[in-house]
Amino acid sequence: MRRSPALPPLLVAGLGRAGAAALEAALTENGSAGIFGWDSGTSSALVRTAKAWRTRGVPISLGGDGVNALARLGFDGTIIKSPGIDTDIPLLMRAREAGLSVIDELEFGWRRMTTPVVGVTGTNGKSTTCALVAAVLRTANRKCQVVGNTEFGPPLSAAARDNDVIVCEVSSFQLEACPTFLPEFAIFTNLTPEHLTRHGTMAAYGAIKSRMFVRDPSTCGVAIVNLDDPFGRSLLDTVKSAGGRALSYGFAADADVQVRSAEWDVTGARIAIAWQDRCIELMTKLPGRYNARNFAAAFAFGIAADIEVAKIVEGLELAIAPPGRWQVMTSDEPFDVIVDYAHTPDGLVQVLSTAQVIVRRRGARLHALFGPVGLPDPSKAAGCAEALAAFSDHVILTTGSAPRSARILRIKQLYDAIKGRCEIEIVLSRKEAMARAIASAGIGDIVLLLGIGALGRLIVDARGTIEPFDDRTCAASLLGRLKH
Repeated sequence: MRRSPALPPLLVAGLGRAGAAALEAALTENGSAGIFGWDSGTSSALVRTAKAWRTRGVPISLGGDGVNALARLGFDGTIIKSPGIDTDIPLLMRAREAGLSVIDELEFGWRRMTTPVVGVTGTNGKSTTCALVAAVLRTANRKCQVVGNTEFGPPLSAAARDNDVIVCEVSSFQLEACPTFLPEFAIFTNLTPEHLTRHGTMAAYGAIKSRMFVRDPSTCGVAIVNLDDPFGRSLLDTVKSAGGRALSYGFAADADVQVRSAEWDVTGARIAIAWQDRCIELMTKLPGRYNARNFAAAFAFGIAADIEVAKIVEGLELAIAPPGRWQVMTSDEPFDVIVDYAHTPDGLVQVLSTAQVIVRRRGARLHALFGPVGLPDPSKAAGCAEALAAFSDHVILTTGSAPRSARILRIKQLYDAIKGRCEIEIVLSRKEAMARAIASAGIGDIVLLLGIGALGRLIVDARGTIEPFDDRTCAASLLGRLKH
């Protein structure tokens, strides 16, 4: 059961997408009285943002640790934090010591919603699963919107009020400060090493993910869980032990929605899914075992939502992936160039192994372009190197979305871990590296451009400075030159 919405006084911490959505929602519903904002940044862009909010009557503080802003809240206020803000910064620690409520923008948005919510969480596959669930809903004539921690929709606080269902991508960063969030449908994709620089251990990471499914004594409406994942199997048992409803999916023989088989080429797959006493074949637009699981998750959701099987199948067969997920850039070339967001060890394994199946069948080669992504994490770097070495014939290491100060060192670490296991080279300019990868491709080869997907930007320093760069645009330009 949802708690009452947080009421003023409210302090929104962080003025990015999520913070701006929360401020807008609070301002629209309550007026400017008792609504405040703070951000630790002082960039010219933030100064302009702050000025715009102030003209609407919202006091904004920039810079510092934000502790001085607590005086505005009194003794019964609430802080709404953006998910990118660590829970242990001075502002939030002082707030909790003072007995103030600290919630994430996701929790704030959920408390305001009366629309049923489908939450999708896990390390990998969230965006694709959200897109598939939305496709099923729309085919069943249910108006929906994809929101949350996604590049493909607004934060939950900014969701339209006229939807029949909200499909929400949920990250662990958000769940850290969601004390009551339990959606009507909760989908778990997988749990693999990621964000350990923030969460510390896999146990802590998993515990945060589980908050979307069960909170003693309450559970989500229906849990839809990947049974192939060890943590997923444990999570399913936990939900059932708490008396919650659940459906499992995966290749496992005891899954409620079982993937019997999956065969694929570059542009799609044939998947057989078993449900109760039926075996349903789907022709889908996304290859790979990992995508077969995503389709099974969306199929299980359709069953849980009482949608006709024929409509579920129709929606899934029409569905396409979000931009930058296995996005094929070539058309009539003798080789394939594919852009994909994969940037974690497990994500790389899934995409690279899918491509390897195809090139081995063709008697061709797999070229992988990759650059370090995110915060420094030695175990993540080692896992990425292992995946690249295990499945690729040719690796080009280049610039990723990581600070310049650590870029060369991290590329060297990847290089040292891979050399001797496959052909490898370093080309620091991402554009030149892409040109090199495409020029290396022979008949039947696959070139994977990994790590950025549809983000359209690189983060180049520790302050988060953004440099525009789109793998898809660059690849299209390079391929266009080849044709001429």
